[in-house]
Amino acid sequence: MKPALRDRLVMPILLPLGILAVIAAVLFGFSRILLSLTPTAATVTAIVVAIGVVVTASVAAGRKQVRLSTIGAMLGVTAGVAMLAGGVALAVVGGSEEEPGGGGEKPVVTLAAANIAFEPTSLTVPAGEAFTLRFHNEDANTQHNVQIFDDPKFAGTPLFSGALVTGVRQTDYEVDPLEAGAYFFHCEVHPTMTGKMQAVPSGPGGPGGPGGTGPGGPGGVTVVAQNIAFDTSTIELEPVPTTITFENRDAGVQHDIAIYSDSSLADELFAGELVTGPATVDYAVPALPPGEHYFQCNVHPNMNGSVVVSDTGGYAVPALPPGEHYFQCNVHPNMNGSVVVSDTGGGGGPPPEPTGPS
Repeated sequence: MKPALRDRLVMPILLPLGILAVIAAVLFGFSRILLSLTPTAATVTAIVVAIGVVVTASVAAGRKQVRLSTIGAMLGVTAGVAMLAGGVALAVVGGSEEEPGGGGEKPVVTLAAANIAFEPTSLTVPAGEAFTLRFHNEDANTQHNVQIFDDPKFAGTPLFSGALVTGVRQTDYEVDPLEAGAYFFHCEVHPTMTGKMQAVPSGPGGPGGPGGTGPGGPGGVTVVAQNIAFDTSTIELEPVPTTITFENRDAGVQHDIAIYSDSSLADELFAGELVTGPATVDYAVPALPPGEHYFQCNVHPNMNGSVVVSDTGGYAVPALPPGEHYFQCNVHPNMNGSVVVSDTGGGGGPPPEPTGPS
């Protein structure tokens, strides 16, 4: 290389720019490693790398003449130390964390944070038993957590306070049993991120129990979206108001469930809110007419199938005079109760509902 070219271009311009580019690349790669570690592991790894940089720089500075090859070797050693320390930390510390879905038989409730907001903002959790709150922080380089209160104003000491999580990262919070009732949650760092939580008994009448409307109970179903596909092509429902628990497992992807009379999409029977995965939401679906209908994801119409609503029959009850009446099973007269017909001052109206056994 000619001395003039080296003195005018390489040394004053190209060399500093090259060094800055290498430093930026190393810092970016190293930051990805630190963000994927726990705070303690990230601190230890950063200290080890800093010591390696100081030692390498001291060795280079102790030479009588610092050549270009010496600078390159120093940068290479620094990058090697950073990658080696980060890799060891990932293998030793990062691998020790509980993998999603691993171990334990606690109920799992999924919650995500994206764009400084919770998704969904309404959760149903089991009452009277501990559960796992699987929290996905999808906001890169942003800290979030979950705190649970029994006060809608979030006053006093939280019933549960999860550790801060720097995104993008997932963690499992282990929440102690909550009594049945309404609760509220928010992010300690961003108090405007709020949501409601309902603790419901998992026994009879509760989610998933006999007679309930949650997953697994009569009238309730669970549908999962994963890899841009539903896990079922047929949803079977009773002709009553129903809960469809929809779980979107596609991270950063929006899905929904919309139900139509047929594939022409001319008559919309139900439209669920868009859900950005990973997240779970309960859709409250009104009573649908018996027969076969069509459902799809409006974001990805190739995700579709049939909704089959059974025809359970029923009694056509004529208009009854206002007042209290009596009903029973003629085969088992001990099965009886009262029918109260209100006096609304007008004719017609829906059939009266029984008040229950007497």
